Amino acid sequence: MPEQTQEFEQLLKKAEKDRGFKLSADLIRHLGLDLSGLTVLTECASGPYAYTPIMAALAGARVYAIGRDSRHGTFEENASHIGEMAKTLGIEDLLHCFDTDMPLANWQKVDIMTNSGFLRPITSEKIKRLKPTAVLPLMWETWEWRPGEIDLSACQQAGIPVIGTNERYEKNSMVDYPGMMVLKLLFSLGIEAVHNHLVLLGGGFTGKCIANTFEKLELNFDWFTATGSERAYRCYPYAEIRRLLEMKSPDAVVCAEHTDPRQLLGPDARLSFAELATAHPVLRWGHFMGNIDVEDLQKSGLLHYPQHIAPFGYMTFDAGKFGIRLALQLNAQGLKVGEMAARARRNGHSIEETIAATVDAGIGMDFEGGFMNFKDSETPTH
Repeated sequence: MPEQTQEFEQLLKKAEKDRGFKLSADLIRHLGLDLSGLTVLTECASGPYAYTPIMAALAGARVYAIGRDSRHGTFEENASHIGEMAKTLGIEDLLHCFDTDMPLANWQKVDIMTNSGFLRPITSEKIKRLKPTAVLPLMWETWEWRPGEIDLSACQQAGIPVIGTNERYEKNSMVDYPGMMVLKLLFSLGIEAVHNHLVLLGGGFTGKCIANTFEKLELNFDWFTATGSERAYRCYPYAEIRRLLEMKSPDAVVCAEHTDPRQLLGPDARLSFAELATAHPVLRWGHFMGNIDVEDLQKSGLLHYPQHIAPFGYMTFDAGKFGIRLALQLNAQGLKVGEMAARARRNGHSIEETIAATVDAGIGMDFEGGFMNFKDSETPTH
C-alpha cells in the first residue's frame, strides 16, 4: 500500500467517518492496495459505485472517471457528489471526472482501466488509445464474460491483458453474498424463508452459493439445475421442470441461473408462467438472474420482484440495494488485480507472466484456455 506515513494514516482515519469511506479505508488496508504512481480510469457513477474512484485515489492513484446521464442520475449529479467526497477527504487534486469521453492525452496515461458500466462498450478505438503496458481487470470472474462488452481481440492484439477477479479469494471471499442477497429478495416479496417451501432455479457458481446458504439455514427447498446432479436429493434437471406443477404449495421460486442461456419459463419453454400460475396462484417469483419470457411472467399475474427483469447474463436484483459492501469489496479486489498486473507490465513481464502472477496469488482469474487463446464469441463454461 502507499508508504505508511503519518499523513496517509491520517487520511484513512478521516475516511472512517463515513461508512463508505470507512469500508474503502478498511479494504485498502486489508488488501494492501497500493496504487501510488499509477493512473486509473474508471466510471463516474452513483450509489456504491461512486466509491470506486474515491477508493482508487485513497490508495494513491491519479484517477480519471468517465460518466454520462442514466436512469440512476445525471453526469453532473454524480460528478458533483464524487467531487464533494474527494474534497472532504482532501484528495480532489487526484480525481478528475469527464462527461462521456476525455482527451487522448489522458487515455495515454492510463495504467489500469476498469470494465465498469459507463466505460462499456470497451471498443477497439478505446483500446488503441491506451499505453502498451495498460491492463484491464474485470470486476467479476471470467466465466461471467459477456460478448460485446469488451473487444477482446483488440486487447489481445494491443497486448492489453484482461484478467478476472477471483471472488473465492480466501482473503476477500464473496461466496456468501449471493445467498444473502436472495434472502433479501425473498423478504422483499413478503416471504419469510423459514417454514416456507422454496424452489431454486440455477446451477453453476451462483446457484451453488445460494443453495449452500439455504442448506446452512436448513431451509426447505427443491433445486433445479442444468444437470440435476448438484446434490443427491430434491435436485432435478431443467428437463423435468414441469415437476413444479406437481409440488404441494410452494411459496416462492427464486430464479438464479447465470450460466445456462436456455429459456427456463415461457410459452416456448417446457413450462409457461400461465401454467405455473394456474397450478400455484399465490406463488411468488423472485428474479435474481436467468433467461425467462418476461411478458409471459407479467401476464400470468404472479407477484414478482423486482419489477424490471434484466436480460440473461445480467443480475436483476441490484447489488446496490443489498448494501454497499459487496460492490466496494469486489471493486477493491479488482483494483488490486489491476495494481499487481500494471506493476508487472511496467517491469517488463509478458502477458502470460502477468496473468499468472495474479492467479498464483489467488486473487486473479484467467480465461479458460488462457487469455490469449480465448475468442470474443466463445461462452466460458463453469
